[in-house]
Amino acid sequence: MVYRFKQCLLVALLLLTVSATVQAAPDIRTLTSGSVKTLQLSSVIVTENQDELQTIDGDIALAYRLHRGSMAYEQPGKLRIDATIPHLATGYYIVNGNQKLTVAPFVHKVQDTTGAPGKRQSLLDFGLVPPELLTDYTAKFLRRESGLLVFQLQPKQAGETQKDIVWIDPKTHITSQRYNYNREGKLTKWFLYKNPKLVGGIYVPTRVELYNPKNKLAGATVYENIRVNTPLSDSLFKI
Repeated sequence: MVYRFKQCLLVALLLLTVSATVQAAPDIRTLTSGSVKTLQLSSVIVTENQDELQTIDGDIALAYRLHRGSMAYEQPGKLRIDATIPHLATGYYIVNGNQKLTVAPFVHKVQDTTGAPGKRQSLLDFGLVPPELLTDYTAKFLRRESGLLVFQLQPKQAGETQKDIVWIDPKTHITSQRYNYNREGKLTKWFLYKNPKLVGGIYVPTRVELYNPKNKLAGATVYENIRVNTPLSDSLFKI
């Protein structure tokens, strides 16, 4: 009888432990960049390995020829990227909700990305998880790893299997590491977001490294002149 009681007590303790573990799973909504209403920065590409970039994607390889640029973001879901090829060309790219505009020499293209969030850039590409991302993506907590919280981000539309795995620093809310997988589950590229800087009470990474699936450094970008929560003109995001 005593033995049976001890068994029941052990099972109860195990169930309580499992329950506590489940309840302790972090909510990604507490880790987003919700306090970032606006963000501006300039960027400089400091590493460009075209051979390794080409193994990822031709468009990405072309983008890394744009050595200098700037980014402006406004919550929710407004993003503008301006870029320059020295002494050759300039262009810009705007996301405003489900609309995307691309302007470059001989290019003026407007796209509707409704139902296709993977076709537009977001603050996730700059090392932060914007709260509006969770409108289009499902976040699944996977594990804790070396002090970081690991989540899977996957578009909500039926049949979409593309996904990102992100390692979020619970202190800075920066996605310290991000792996991108295509619809076939194949790793296409991965990023390190490094050297966080505290600006206006917000941490922002100041260096981003891009690696190809063979773990070769393909490119690196440094962020400068970072401004957080300063007013922006609506005209910046006009499509």
